[in-house]
Parts: sequence; structure tokens; C-alpha cells
Amino acid sequence: MADPVVDVAGLAKHIGGCAVVCDVTLRLLPGEVVGLVGANGGGKTTTLRLLAGLLRADAGDGQVLGAPLGRAPDRARLGYMTQRAGLYADLTVAENLRLRARLHGLEQTAVADSIAAFDLLAYAEQRFGRLSGGWARRAQFAATVMHRPRLLLLDEPTAGLDVGSKAAIWTAIEGAALAGCAVVVSTHDLAEAERLPRVMLYANGRAGTAEAPGAIAAAANVATLEAAVAAAAR
Repeated sequence: MADPVVDVAGLAKHIGGCAVVCDVTLRLLPGEVVGLVGANGGGKTTTLRLLAGLLRADAGDGQVLGAPLGRAPDRARLGYMTQRAGLYADLTVAENLRLRARLHGLEQTAVADSIAAFDLLAYAEQRFGRLSGGWARRAQFAATVMHRPRLLLLDEPTAGLDVGSKAAIWTAIEGAALAGCAVVVSTHDLAEAERLPRVMLYANGRAGTAEAPGAIAAAANVATLEAAVAAAAR
């Protein structure tokens, strides 16, 4: 069996004396996808930042991409997409992608491949800051995955997107998983989360076990994952 890409237990983080995340436990193998769902402020983004090595956990043990907790994982094997725009507003889409390619030591053919894969050709010479929300997210996602990371951490990758853009992002996520990339995706779109094999339900910073959406609904004695999330928020 392949070694886990993520294997953490009891992960916790306190900020300003308040528990933001409590007892996060997750084991993720290559090619597996897990969703993080729950109300705003529940700890999903903090969990992603802990896994990315951007925050230091106050408690917990384990490893991410072979690096022990507390040590930043190998950036060459990690793709992290935040909710905020992660590209330079004054550079064109192509310039942003060329810069990202150089940072990862990629051939410039990777830029053309990314532009084609995400239908960005018509926008390649537009400044990133002038793109609509949907095309900006596509460009940001293209930059996040162009180096083919082993672990993708995605924070609301389809928020505010139209149906076509959402489909393009999810096709790319599924393709990355099929290629062996492990994926952790935070989402408020519960219709999307229902499609995932496993999700973790967050309530007041505490994360449940990664389970099938139907199992989470059954445990809450409700019919759907959406109803389970609503019940947890109360």
C-alpha cells in the first residue's frame, strides 16, 4: 500500500485564546479526495493552513508529504489555492503562468498546456486583475496545479462561479486525483460535497471523522448532508 500523503491526528489551533480547530484527524492516500464542510468560521480554512505549513499547530502529531507537523512540506509537491486571488493583478494571465513555471523549474510548454487545459487562450494577454471572477478562479487554479503537485489544498475553489466554470474546476480536480494527487477541498456547495467519497463536518472548530456524506446524514438522523450541516450549525 502507498504511504499516506497526509496522516495527522489530534490537530488543534488556538488564536487569541480561542480554540479555532480541535481534534482534526485525517489520513489521506494518493488519489483520495476529502471535502471539508460546515458553517463559516468553523475551522476549515485554518485546517488547510495547518496542512500547508502556514500555521503551527498547538497540538497534534503526524506528517504532511513526509514532513513532520511543524515543518513546512515540500512546496514542489504542494498546491495550495486560497480564497483570495493568488496571482499578480498587474501581470497578464500568461505572464503569471510563466512566472509560476519558472518558480517550479518547468519548461515554458507548461504554460501553453495550462492555458489550453483551462480554455484561457482568449484571456492569456489580459491583466489578471481585470478578469471576471470565474476566469480569475480558472487562472488561479491553472497556476496551482501546473506543476502537478502530490497534494492539493483547495479553499472554496468554485465559490461564485457559473456552472461551466465549476464543471471545469471539478473535472481538473478529478483528473488530478486519477493521476495520484491527494486532494483536500473546502466547499460551501453541498451539492458538490455530496459527490465526494468522504467529507469532514466542522462545527465550532471540531471536525468529525471523514465519512461518506450519507453516513454523516444518517448519524445526524436527517436525510441529506445539507440538513446535517444545518443541524450542526445550530
